[in-house]
Amino acid sequence: MDKSFRDITIKSRDIVIAAIFSALGVVVPILFHLIGLWSVFMPMYLPIASVGFLVSFPAAVAAGIITPLFSAIVTGMPPFFPPVAPIMCIELSVLAGSISLFYKKFKWNIRISLIGAIILSRTVYVVILLLIIPLMKLPPGVLTTAAAISGIPGIILMIAVVPFAVKTIEKKLHL
Repeated sequence: MDKSFRDITIKSRDIVIAAIFSALGVVVPILFHLIGLWSVFMPMYLPIASVGFLVSFPAAVAAGIITPLFSAIVTGMPPFFPPVAPIMCIELSVLAGSISLFYKKFKWNIRISLIGAIILSRTVYVVILLLIIPLMKLPPGVLTTAAAISGIPGIILMIAVVPFAVKTIEKKLHL
Protein backbone atom coordinates (compact mmCIF):
# COMPACT_ATOMS: atom_id res chain seq x y z
CA MET A 1 0.00 0.00 0.00
CA ASP A 2 1.23 3.48 -0.89
CA LYS A 3 2.49 5.37 2.21
CA SER A 4 0.56 8.54 1.29
CA PHE A 5 -2.67 6.51 1.21
CA ARG A 6 -1.99 5.08 4.69
CA ASP A 7 -1.40 8.59 6.01
CA ILE A 8 -4.98 9.62 5.25
CA THR A 9 -6.80 6.62 6.67
CA ILE A 10 -9.47 7.47 9.19
CA LYS A 11 -9.84 5.64 12.51
CA SER A 12 -13.21 4.06 13.31
CA ARG A 13 -13.49 6.30 16.36
CA ASP A 14 -13.13 9.37 14.15
CA ILE A 15 -15.79 8.09 11.74
CA VAL A 16 -18.28 7.53 14.57
CA ILE A 17 -17.61 10.94 16.15
CA ALA A 18 -17.76 12.70 12.77
CA ALA A 19 -21.06 10.95 11.97
CA ILE A 20 -22.57 11.98 15.32
CA PHE A 21 -21.53 15.60 14.85
CA SER A 22 -22.72 15.58 11.23
CA ALA A 23 -26.11 14.41 12.49
CA LEU A 24 -26.03 17.25 15.01
CA GLY A 25 -25.22 19.54 12.09
CA VAL A 26 -28.59 18.60 10.62
CA VAL A 27 -30.62 18.60 13.87
CA VAL A 28 -29.26 21.77 15.54
CA PRO A 29 -30.31 24.09 12.65
CA ILE A 30 -33.79 22.55 12.73
CA LEU A 31 -34.03 23.31 16.45
CA PHE A 32 -32.77 26.87 15.92
CA HIS A 33 -35.34 27.43 13.19
CA LEU A 34 -38.13 26.00 15.35
CA ILE A 35 -37.49 28.57 18.07
CA GLY A 36 -37.07 31.43 15.61
CA LEU A 37 -33.29 31.93 15.77
CA TRP A 38 -32.79 31.19 12.05
CA SER A 39 -29.43 31.14 10.33
CA VAL A 40 -27.96 34.35 11.79
CA PHE A 41 -26.47 32.22 14.59
CA MET A 42 -24.93 29.80 12.05
CA PRO A 43 -26.27 26.70 13.87
CA MET A 44 -24.71 24.15 11.53
CA TYR A 45 -21.29 25.64 12.25
CA LEU A 46 -21.42 24.80 15.98
CA PRO A 47 -21.19 20.98 15.68
CA ILE A 48 -18.86 21.17 12.67
CA ALA A 49 -16.45 23.50 14.47
CA SER A 50 -16.61 21.19 17.49
CA VAL A 51 -15.85 18.05 15.48
CA GLY A 52 -12.68 19.65 14.13
CA PHE A 53 -11.21 19.53 17.63
CA LEU A 54 -12.14 15.90 18.21
CA VAL A 55 -11.19 14.02 15.03
CA SER A 56 -8.39 13.74 12.50
CA PHE A 57 -8.03 16.18 9.60
CA PRO A 58 -9.58 13.84 6.96
CA ALA A 59 -12.59 13.07 9.17
CA ALA A 60 -13.07 16.77 9.97
CA VAL A 61 -12.97 17.74 6.30
CA ALA A 62 -15.38 14.92 5.42
CA ALA A 63 -17.84 16.08 8.10
CA GLY A 64 -17.60 19.63 6.77
CA ILE A 65 -18.44 18.51 3.24
CA ILE A 66 -21.08 15.87 4.01
CA THR A 67 -23.15 17.75 6.59
CA PRO A 68 -24.49 20.61 4.42
CA LEU A 69 -25.09 18.22 1.51
CA PHE A 70 -26.99 15.73 3.65
CA SER A 71 -28.95 18.52 5.34
CA ALA A 72 -29.86 20.05 1.98
CA ILE A 73 -31.10 16.70 0.68
CA VAL A 74 -33.05 15.79 3.84
CA THR A 75 -34.41 19.18 4.98
CA GLY A 76 -33.97 21.53 2.04
CA MET A 77 -31.69 23.70 4.20
CA PRO A 78 -29.29 25.05 3.06
CA PRO A 79 -30.64 25.34 -0.48
CA PHE A 80 -28.77 24.14 -3.53
CA PHE A 81 -29.95 27.25 -5.40
CA PRO A 82 -28.90 29.88 -4.77
CA PRO A 83 -25.78 27.78 -4.25
CA VAL A 84 -25.67 28.03 -0.46
CA ALA A 85 -25.14 24.29 0.19
CA PRO A 86 -22.12 23.95 -2.14
CA ILE A 87 -20.55 27.10 -0.70
CA MET A 88 -21.13 25.84 2.84
CA CYS A 89 -19.49 22.52 1.93
CA ILE A 90 -16.32 24.39 1.08
CA GLU A 91 -16.49 26.80 4.02
CA LEU A 92 -17.31 24.14 6.63
CA SER A 93 -14.63 21.77 5.35
CA VAL A 94 -12.10 24.61 5.67
CA LEU A 95 -13.43 25.43 9.16
CA ALA A 96 -13.31 21.87 10.53
CA GLY A 97 -10.12 20.90 8.69
CA SER A 98 -8.18 23.98 9.78
CA ILE A 99 -9.35 23.55 13.38
CA SER A 100 -8.10 19.96 13.30
CA LEU A 101 -4.72 21.05 11.93
CA PHE A 102 -4.31 24.02 14.26
CA TYR A 103 -5.35 22.13 17.39
CA LYS A 104 -4.09 18.60 16.82
CA LYS A 105 -1.04 19.06 14.60
CA PHE A 106 0.23 22.55 15.46
CA LYS A 107 -0.90 22.29 19.12
CA TRP A 108 -2.45 25.75 19.24
CA ASN A 109 -4.76 26.39 22.17
CA ILE A 110 -8.48 25.91 21.67
CA ARG A 111 -9.53 29.57 21.31
CA ILE A 112 -6.67 30.52 18.98
CA SER A 113 -7.39 27.44 16.84
CA LEU A 114 -11.06 28.36 16.64
CA ILE A 115 -10.52 32.04 15.89
CA GLY A 116 -7.85 31.28 13.28
CA ALA A 117 -10.12 28.76 11.59
CA ILE A 118 -13.07 31.16 11.62
CA ILE A 119 -10.97 33.88 9.99
CA LEU A 120 -9.68 31.44 7.37
CA SER A 121 -13.08 29.92 6.58
CA ARG A 122 -14.87 33.29 6.42
CA THR A 123 -12.13 34.59 4.11
CA VAL A 124 -12.70 31.58 1.84
CA TYR A 125 -16.44 32.29 2.00
CA VAL A 126 -15.99 35.92 0.89
CA VAL A 127 -13.61 34.89 -1.92
CA ILE A 128 -16.17 32.35 -3.17
CA LEU A 129 -18.89 35.01 -3.07
CA LEU A 130 -16.69 37.42 -5.01
CA LEU A 131 -16.15 34.72 -7.65
CA ILE A 132 -19.81 33.76 -8.07
CA ILE A 133 -21.47 37.18 -7.65
CA PRO A 134 -20.69 38.25 -11.23
CA LEU A 135 -22.38 35.06 -12.46
CA MET A 136 -25.52 36.02 -10.53
CA LYS A 137 -25.30 39.66 -11.71
CA LEU A 138 -25.38 41.13 -8.20
CA PRO A 139 -23.37 44.07 -6.81
CA PRO A 140 -20.31 42.58 -5.05
CA GLY A 141 -20.02 45.02 -2.15
CA VAL A 142 -23.58 44.57 -0.95
CA LEU A 143 -23.58 40.78 -0.73
CA THR A 144 -20.10 40.35 0.75
CA THR A 145 -20.72 43.07 3.36
CA ALA A 146 -24.10 41.57 4.25
CA ALA A 147 -22.55 38.09 4.51
CA ALA A 148 -19.74 39.33 6.75
CA ILE A 149 -22.06 41.28 9.06
CA SER A 150 -24.76 38.60 9.26
CA GLY A 151 -22.21 36.07 10.52
CA ILE A 152 -21.14 38.10 13.56
CA PRO A 153 -23.76 36.71 16.01
CA GLY A 154 -22.87 33.14 14.97
CA ILE A 155 -19.16 33.79 15.34
CA ILE A 156 -19.69 35.20 18.84
CA LEU A 157 -21.81 32.17 19.73
CA MET A 158 -19.12 29.79 18.37
CA ILE A 159 -16.36 31.49 20.36
CA ALA A 160 -18.51 31.40 23.51
CA VAL A 161 -19.87 27.83 23.26
CA VAL A 162 -17.52 25.62 21.24
CA PRO A 163 -14.42 25.72 23.52
CA PHE A 164 -16.52 24.86 26.59
CA ALA A 165 -18.36 22.07 24.74
CA VAL A 166 -15.15 20.60 23.34
CA LYS A 167 -13.35 20.61 26.71
CA THR A 168 -16.35 18.91 28.30
CA ILE A 169 -16.51 16.26 25.55
CA GLU A 170 -12.75 15.66 25.70
CA LYS A 171 -12.99 15.01 29.44
CA LYS A 172 -16.02 12.73 29.16
CA LEU A 173 -14.58 10.70 26.25
CA HIS A 174 -10.98 10.78 27.56
CA LEU A 175 -9.69 12.23 24.29
